[in-house]
Amino acid sequence: MSKYFLVALILCSNFLLNGQQDIILKKELEQTLISQGLTGAVWSTVSNGEITTGAVGLKNIVSKEKLSSTDKVQVGSVTKTLIALGILRLSSQNKLTIDAPVNTIVPNLQLNNPWKTTNPITVRDLLNHTSGLQDAKLWQIFSTKITSTTPLKSIVSEDVSVLKVRTKPGTRFSYSNIGYTILGIIIEEITGESYESYLDENLLTPLGMKHSTFQFVSQTTENADESLAMGHFEDGSTQENVPMHIRAAGQFTTTGHDMALLAKFLLGNGSINEKPFIKKELLNQMGKPTTTDANKHGLNGGYQFGFNHTDRHGVLGYYHSGNIIGYRATFHVFPKEKKAFFISFNMDSEIANYQKFNKIFIDYLKIEKPEKQEVKNSLPNNIEDYYGFYRLNPIRFEVSSYFDLLFNSIKVNAVDNKLKMASLQKKSYYLLPLGKNLFRVKNKVKASHVLYEENKKQIISNGLVTYEKVSVLYLSMLWLSFILGLVGIILVISRGFYLLIQNKLFKKNQILTVPFSAIACLLIPIPFLLTQSILNLGDVTVGNVLLTVVTGIIPLAMIFGLIKVRKNKPLKIDVIAILFILQWTIILTYWNLIPLKLWA
Repeated sequence: MSKYFLVALILCSNFLLNGQQDIILKKELEQTLISQGLTGAVWSTVSNGEITTGAVGLKNIVSKEKLSSTDKVQVGSVTKTLIALGILRLSSQNKLTIDAPVNTIVPNLQLNNPWKTTNPITVRDLLNHTSGLQDAKLWQIFSTKITSTTPLKSIVSEDVSVLKVRTKPGTRFSYSNIGYTILGIIIEEITGESYESYLDENLLTPLGMKHSTFQFVSQTTENADESLAMGHFEDGSTQENVPMHIRAAGQFTTTGHDMALLAKFLLGNGSINEKPFIKKELLNQMGKPTTTDANKHGLNGGYQFGFNHTDRHGVLGYYHSGNIIGYRATFHVFPKEKKAFFISFNMDSEIANYQKFNKIFIDYLKIEKPEKQEVKNSLPNNIEDYYGFYRLNPIRFEVSSYFDLLFNSIKVNAVDNKLKMASLQKKSYYLLPLGKNLFRVKNKVKASHVLYEENKKQIISNGLVTYEKVSVLYLSMLWLSFILGLVGIILVISRGFYLLIQNKLFKKNQILTVPFSAIACLLIPIPFLLTQSILNLGDVTVGNVLLTVVTGIIPLAMIFGLIKVRKNKPLKIDVIAILFILQWTIILTYWNLIPLKLWA
């Protein structure tokens, strides 16, 4: 009798202890939510098969309704983990081959791949973001012209430029929402039905995720679901869920409990009710890339089959994060410990530190912290070859290529047996040598970076970002052009205002009349852009059209000003200012920034 009493006492003690820990967790999450200025969050954890769920904050800041653990949320790009599972399920059923070229499945897809004879884009490349495709264009993310039933193929048929391949497929990681949208198209080609319907029935139902769907769900219209938490912006304004072009890459409605069920499956052996569902060898590859150049040179990290490898807060695991307008989420699994956590916020904030929440869950779950990889006493013998300036290649968004080159390039040099990585936009950090051209950031456990050469160019990669050495002269000339362009604008504006005050600006022989007026016209679109919704950023609106027009006339205005030089005797400073601006507009035109078309 005493033995049973002792067992009961132990079970009761564990129950009370776990209950107390859950209370502490909720309190800590609530305090952090408030300190970070966020509206609400739904979460779940898995530990040795046990599921816990919870919620803090508000479901809707206007109605002040509290968020419940059973309320539904959006997860953004965490959707990709499930899309990847759908593809792995089809592969496990022998309905597709992971390494099959995409054009053998979708023949009419107009991929512009310079390496198509040696490196065709495969399903694996799409899964791993190694296709070389760009991420997405503005109109594919921000648009009110889209409906929830717009065919997926429209994203690649309306503008084939999105199918331009920039790097050799399979060699470098470059996050691509377009790539995962094509995976949705592949599912539809193979199954003969919408990817939403197919995955709801053939993936979510077997997993027991009965409160989740790939179908579009909102808080209003015919797709309304009152259990869906309202999305929010930083200023506290609300944002209902809206359809998007790239929905296969980020449209998924779920609950904390359903995501815990998903985590339990991922922590298992690929079977459901002891019946094989996804081949174990495929499931075990999630988050463990081996095919990129960085991997082949020894780096054990990156992205594969819908999961990133993570080395943060002193622990190792796999994760996917996501954000769409009004929401942000993250999903972590730790297979070795058989633990996982999921959290979704109904606010997408640019200033909140979401990593604080990850740290809270890692501590709560008591994830094992392995010893850090030992640092070597010296840098590699060839390290001087890697000193210099580097640029991102590939760049995630083509529209930002020019400014990424200027402001996101890095300078690399050695300081006290460490490799210093310095950039204009971020705080400098240091890489510690581990041997064989592998390095790690101080707070990482394993190698985080690898140095290697490709086609006689020095490369630095962390598996998710690749830097390629660039000529100092090339970078310097771009910076000189940028600075001279700004100087020219300042001169034209200051001289123009001076001439305006002197009543000389609009005289017949004045060469600055048109250049100054053209620059002043840049102010015209501003009130229209400020008053339009962010959802219209990629649409043909009055503000966007005006922006295209006024940016397009800048180089023409400068040329007109120079033509007038032949008939007049202007001040040299005015001519120089116009030339400074003209050369910069030529550069911006080359980089497709003039005229600036947000909808293209």
